[in-house]
Amino acid sequence: MSDLVKFLSKILLACLLVITVGWATYIGVRYYHAEQVAYRWISGLAAKQAEWEKKIKDQGGNTLTGYSTPNQPQAVQGLEGKFAGLTYDPLQKRLWGVVNKPSAIVAISTDGQLLATYPVKGMSDINGIAWMGGNRVALVNGKRNRVVLTEVPPTPQTLDVTRSFALLLRFGQGEDANQGFNGLGYDLKRDRLYIAKEHSPRALYRISGLNYLQSPDSRGLRIENISHWLDDVPFATDLSSVEADPVNGRVFLLSEESQMIIQLDGDSGQGRGMLSLSASRAKPMPRPEGIATDDSGNLYIVSEPNLFYRLKKP
Repeated sequence: MSDLVKFLSKILLACLLVITVGWATYIGVRYYHAEQVAYRWISGLAAKQAEWEKKIKDQGGNTLTGYSTPNQPQAVQGLEGKFAGLTYDPLQKRLWGVVNKPSAIVAISTDGQLLATYPVKGMSDINGIAWMGGNRVALVNGKRNRVVLTEVPPTPQTLDVTRSFALLLRFGQGEDANQGFNGLGYDLKRDRLYIAKEHSPRALYRISGLNYLQSPDSRGLRIENISHWLDDVPFATDLSSVEADPVNGRVFLLSEESQMIIQLDGDSGQGRGMLSLSASRAKPMPRPEGIATDDSGNLYIVSEPNLFYRLKKP
């Protein structure tokens, strides 16, 4: 009988060990991106990141040094759906975000308060938003590779984009929503719309001429594939959002998997800065999906489902 008890005890201990390891693995992957940390070291991405950081330091320094990283996010109260993108409106001094399930454009104050909701008809899945000047915004649907330009009315109401001007972009290969276009950023001063493709593979495109497309002086659209800018930053393993600095035209790239912001020069694509989103946090941001910057240089990030972060410029 004692041998049977010993045997059953060993089986029980083995089961408990398997359960403990499985649970620890789940917690590590779900909340701490443990698989990304391991992959970065095994693949050599951590070393490449260190080389890149040294390079930008030697070329003038990290432009994102000193930004505050809040330890505690703020939940946006009253929000329905999940955040999918963010942009800043300097005229109204507010942020515009997009959410899905249900699809809507939302107005948010710079301290994370929900101001208004505009349900969207005609786009079942919105993956990014960019302020285009005045009351115009661009929306992107990653699954259909479609960019829609529309106007946000002054009062909250349902926004029908069925007949709005749209671009169908065929230079991406992904048909899955998580592999299509996943972020928009617009540089009004230079009339440049940046479009980010999340992964498989990562890609970055730029469209010029949109703001004057319907004017007599229009020279048409110029579409550039600037994905080669990403060759120097393989350690940012995905692109969940993109933003353009309204002052200097620099480009911000948000990586959800790598928990970082990369800043590139808007003309040459050379590295300018890097900011870790998890260096001073107990655990990573849960799926950051949108980034925006205001005319003072402050950064704003939203993550699923309803979390809001503000990073003050030093």
